[in-house]
Amino acid sequence: MSFPTIPQITPIISINRSQVANLLLASVAFEELGLAHIINTEGEKIQAAFGTLPGLSVTVPNFGGLLSINREVRRTLQTVLKSQMLLQFKVEEILDILETIPATPAIPVFIDAGSAWSVGISFGQGNAQYTTLGSTETEKTVVLGLGNNYIPVGTVHLFREGNILAVTFTTDSPYVMSQVHLYVSDIPPTNSNPGGFPYQYTVTNPNDYFTTYTFNVDVSSFAGETIYVAAHAHILEQQ
Repeated sequence: MSFPTIPQITPIISINRSQVANLLLASVAFEELGLAHIINTEGEKIQAAFGTLPGLSVTVPNFGGLLSINREVRRTLQTVLKSQMLLQFKVEEILDILETIPATPAIPVFIDAGSAWSVGISFGQGNAQYTTLGSTETEKTVVLGLGNNYIPVGTVHLFREGNILAVTFTTDSPYVMSQVHLYVSDIPPTNSNPGGFPYQYTVTNPNDYFTTYTFNVDVSSFAGETIYVAAHAHILEQQ
């Protein structure tokens, strides 16, 4: 007698632990539905024996026949009860699986809040403003103001060390940035279109939105002079 030949079956299935748990719960639900139909059928069997089932009449010859039907129904219900106990164990195991599945992080939602500027002196159009770093100053921090009311959403920090001016944009929670633009010169800015500023950084993927960014600008040609800085950021608010 030879062993049976089992064909090679290599299905491609790609599901995660959470999906597995959901499928197992669905299988339990279908089994419960099947058991419910069996219980209903056994109840109708007894109704038919007593002649109380609408549309169906069964003649039971004697009291012994009723007892026989009752025994069969009892055996069936005992089997159903055993199945229910197994399903209970199955559900408990599935719940254990669910407890080990890490929660899916919520997808962040961002709302466009508008433009924010380094608060100081107005210029050009809209809410554009610039600030200054005096010839003897090495460090300064100003508010990053949002909209026409310059709502504080962060800061712009200026730090001059040698010939390098570090300009750092920082936002406070729940605000983030998708674009930053920077103007640095020894003359005040006149064009308030940030898209024309010489220093820029932009991201488009929400996963790349940032809360801080630093430009390092060579200011060696502005030695001993007041430096004019216009810092602009496109702000989004995380919900």
